[in-house]
Amino acid sequence: MPLFTVVTVSYNCVETIEKTILSVISQNCTNYEYIIIDGGSTDGTVDIIKKYQEQLAYWCSEKDGGIYNAMNKGCGKASGLWINFLNSGDTFADSQVLSSVEREIVNTPSADVVYGNIYIERNGQLAVRQAENPCNKQRMYFCHQSSFVKTELLRLLPFNEKYKMSADFSFFKHLYYLNKGFHKIDKALVVYDLRGISNTQRIAGLKENIAIIKEQDTMPKKVGFLMRLYFVVLWNTLRNKS
Repeated sequence: MPLFTVVTVSYNCVETIEKTILSVISQNCTNYEYIIIDGGSTDGTVDIIKKYQEQLAYWCSEKDGGIYNAMNKGCGKASGLWINFLNSGDTFADSQVLSSVEREIVNTPSADVVYGNIYIERNGQLAVRQAENPCNKQRMYFCHQSSFVKTELLRLLPFNEKYKMSADFSFFKHLYYLNKGFHKIDKALVVYDLRGISNTQRIAGLKENIAIIKEQDTMPKKVGFLMRLYFVVLWNTLRNKS
């Protein structure tokens, strides 16, 4: 049984899938398996996946119900004790990432979630975005691509597929309220590609965050979270119209 399962979800991403694959298979830690769940790409993505299929524990290309449905499907195929979701276009920050996370897991037996910082890639430039210390907020305080979660937890609490943008936020908030152990690594684990994320998508994600807070948080914390989010949604909506 491998320590890690890395899952990449892809769909029509022929220009970005290979760099993601290469960043995984170049890891110096060998105690992992790699799974790719493709949503039925028609642009040549599948040809690139086939090029590396000997290094994959499992892959498929078929229509799915969206990114979180595909992520749940990947979890269902995982045999690793810990799972990471590295989206197509994103890459591990270096070849030492899995080794670094393995050391943290060994040294922090109380951890259920291990996460770190990310590099944001924009116009060919990299900037570090710091993850915050474990907390409960109105938004994600780390990037899910930079997180490693005990696979058994995701099997017990699969991503809620009614949320199309923020099921990860719902999942991690749920774990927080279950008093699961969150452990931060002060290291950039992933290069996150921001291309293709529109302001309209951001607004949709914020609206889902509002629904999740209404569902999971309690007063008076709920009021503060909602006020902040309503303001951000309004600001982004006005920006869309300008």
